[in-house]
Amino acid sequence: MKKRKLFSPEHPPQTREALQDIGKRYSNILTALILLLLCVILCLIVLAVKLSSHTYILTDGNRYETVHLYPGTIAKAQKISNFQNLKVIAQRREGNTTYITLDQELSAQIKTKDQTMTVPFTACTVGELLEQIGIAVGKDDIVVPELDKWLVENTEISITEVSYRSEVETAAIPFQVETRQNSDMEDGTQRILQYGKNGENEVTYRITLHDGAPFEKEKVLEKEVLAPVNCIIEQGTKKRSAAESSAPAQPSRYTTTDIGSTVANGSSDGQLSTAGRSQVWSVPAGIQDDTASKTITAADGSTFRYSSVIDVTATAYHRIEDGGLITASGTTTQYGTIAVDPRVIPLGSRVYVVSNGGDQSWSYGPGIAEDTGGLIKENRIDLFFMTGEEADQFGVRPAKVYILN
Repeated sequence: MKKRKLFSPEHPPQTREALQDIGKRYSNILTALILLLLCVILCLIVLAVKLSSHTYILTDGNRYETVHLYPGTIAKAQKISNFQNLKVIAQRREGNTTYITLDQELSAQIKTKDQTMTVPFTACTVGELLEQIGIAVGKDDIVVPELDKWLVENTEISITEVSYRSEVETAAIPFQVETRQNSDMEDGTQRILQYGKNGENEVTYRITLHDGAPFEKEKVLEKEVLAPVNCIIEQGTKKRSAAESSAPAQPSRYTTTDIGSTVANGSSDGQLSTAGRSQVWSVPAGIQDDTASKTITAADGSTFRYSSVIDVTATAYHRIEDGGLITASGTTTQYGTIAVDPRVIPLGSRVYVVSNGGDQSWSYGPGIAEDTGGLIKENRIDLFFMTGEEADQFGVRPAKVYILN
């Protein structure tokens, strides 16, 4: 059987036209299907892109902008929306949307004991900025401005570190002088029943440090660790007989209230009374020197005003040795008589002599520069004692001489 062609010349013209029309219809349908498929694919692509993109909503409090990015970053969203010159101070994400709050960036200077730094900030308080940059502030540290103050441009913040330490010091408790009367002892005589000794206090201080340097010292505790021992002096009150009273009197009472000048017969004007002061030169030992008012206060409370102070070397002499009875001024030696170099301390000067060894371990007390000696030159003095034993006990010592008014 012989195959025939679709459009063979054997078909009539009407048949050929019908077949051609059918072919065109099939071609249009196919083209439409292809276009539809392309549209579907394109919509799917657009939908996929839209679903995978991220939305950024930015604001500086005055304006808002929305930016869609894929994949996208906050920095890129800032750049696109012209917010790049501002600093992000808050952000919040909800699904595919991020809400961003921005503000103007300022700077502040922070000074600590270790460094000075300039840091950027946006609207916040001093405390919030320090927390942001990781600076911890102690509860006693001093921050200026205060932590709750709002920052402005070019604010200077200073942080002073406050710390504490304890110190313990010792302080002397001055002993007191007690005077007891003894009717069995002759009036004007005295003796030491008990030598005085300073006590000791232990004082605790709290030292406040600013950036490691001492700033304030506060006493927080004081306790006695050694009690003072009072000096007890026994004084005679027994009156002399009439026969004894008619004899030339020797100055008999020891006092430090005032000092006058002695006369040739050995008696005094009643103000310098140091005779019979056996061993009393060694107590009470300490004095207090108020350099502002130029006043010294003895341990028994007596006060003396002075004009100047001289550091000297002190030795001792007594009546038994040659020249130990009558002074260069013609007076009779007694407790309180002092030999000096008149070029340094003029004769007749009233003085007060104490230890210069740093410990105030002894005090000769008041006296008068009324004697001289061949070996007493320049800053050297000779203190008179009634007995050789006392003079030998004294020996040679550094001393301070207060020239009294």
